[in-house]
Amino acid sequence: MSQVENLVFLHGWDGDSHPWQPLLAAVREQLELPLYCIGLPGFGERSAEPWPQEEALLQQLYQSLPRNCVLVGHSLGGMLALRLAARPGQKKIRGMITISANACFVARDNWPGMPRCTFESFRAAFERDPHGTWERFCGLQSQGDKAMRALLKHLRGRRPDIHPEAWLQSLDCLAELDNRALLQDLAIPALYLFGRNDALVPRAAVEEIRASGAPVVVMAGCGHKPHLSQPGQVAGQLRQFVHGLSSPGAPGAAPFDKSAVARSFGRAAGSYDDCAHLQRAVCRQLANMAEYHWVPRTIVDLGSGTGFGTTLLRQHFPQAHIVALDLAEAMLRFARSERPHAGGYIAADAEQLPLADGSVDLVFSSLALQWCYRLPQLFAEFGRVLAPQGHCLVATLGPGTLAELRNSWARVDTGVHVNRFLPLADWRDAVRHGGLQGEVRREQRLLYFDSLRRLMQELKGVGAHNINRAARRGMTGRARLQRLGVAYESLRQPRGLPVSYEVIYLKLARGGDQG
Repeated sequence: MSQVENLVFLHGWDGDSHPWQPLLAAVREQLELPLYCIGLPGFGERSAEPWPQEEALLQQLYQSLPRNCVLVGHSLGGMLALRLAARPGQKKIRGMITISANACFVARDNWPGMPRCTFESFRAAFERDPHGTWERFCGLQSQGDKAMRALLKHLRGRRPDIHPEAWLQSLDCLAELDNRALLQDLAIPALYLFGRNDALVPRAAVEEIRASGAPVVVMAGCGHKPHLSQPGQVAGQLRQFVHGLSSPGAPGAAPFDKSAVARSFGRAAGSYDDCAHLQRAVCRQLANMAEYHWVPRTIVDLGSGTGFGTTLLRQHFPQAHIVALDLAEAMLRFARSERPHAGGYIAADAEQLPLADGSVDLVFSSLALQWCYRLPQLFAEFGRVLAPQGHCLVATLGPGTLAELRNSWARVDTGVHVNRFLPLADWRDAVRHGGLQGEVRREQRLLYFDSLRRLMQELKGVGAHNINRAARRGMTGRARLQRLGVAYESLRQPRGLPVSYEVIYLKLARGGDQG
């Protein structure tokens, strides 16, 4: 699949493309891609055009899209973007991001949305007094945002050219759109962004969308217009999303499938402890970074594996309630049997934590989060579940890991043989945009092995062998492995074959409080 070539922005029911401008400026600082804004009929530069029927509207919008684009839509524009992305046979849209877009704007069939009576009242008010009702709508979009006053001033400072008939018809379209079935069936990568304090999209609707399996990011301190009040943060999320789509060999947001990760580590549950020499050393160092004069009540060991980290946490914090959370159920079963030091065991993905808001004092994760590629979503989840004085201790792997093995394979063929991890800069950006502060640093660890075979056995033993989507299955025959062995032997040192690990440590807290 080809690379992302364009970013396209589709506005909502608020006049024109002008509110995109702060975000466009922030995106230009982070991405070198052409940016396009397309308008809805009856709004902005297309204000003289009538509002068409839905199918005609979707055809118009699709024809205006450039090739290989990521489509970003706000509110009504986001709901239309999802319908465009889900059209059978569409080939232009590589990824989609919606901002403040409910699956159903008006409540129906127990789906949370604006009550029908409230919507009808708003529609009638607009019919009587279009400009006055538009000003009221500006207030609703600003409500709950920490920059509410400045946001409201910005929105009301540019009065649109309102054509009441087209705007009323677009309101009716907004009320009737139902995208619930599309959330689970979308064939391309997507991201759903929301402001935590949105007055137009109920928080219960956001949780319903999250529960459908859709990737959700909730931004603290924002209302219905996060791209206008926090353009830098939204631009960072767009950059991460595009980065994931553009990763070599990655057809989606990550170069590996989470289910493959779970299967690989599940199979390694019984052999992991015998092979996890580096993992135990890093886990000990991470645990020693904790502030022991501070006593967390609830700890989540994220990517708990066989329970080694949980055991260390129990020794340091004997009174804490510890939850062991891992993607691989087999790992949790092993830990419950062999190291039963947690108070609860949950099989879940770190990017979609089944935990209550503000319920965790310490998120601890040692060498697990390198399998996460949607860092904005990951850190949004951290921000959501952490208590006001919550802390994070994370150790993960960077792209320098197994560099010798990668370089040796490169002398054999052009295939993908070594797992790919995100660089330090991406983690720093995610921390900055995720509302956490603290220390982010990197260290290089060098191990030595007697033979290539022993290295490969250890990687398989901990479940970290090659699970890239782009890996060529069944292609590591004897001749190729012999060539790999010759290439790697050229790197041999007196202590053995060198193996590098790039370890990234994050010691973070909300508001920069380090305990």
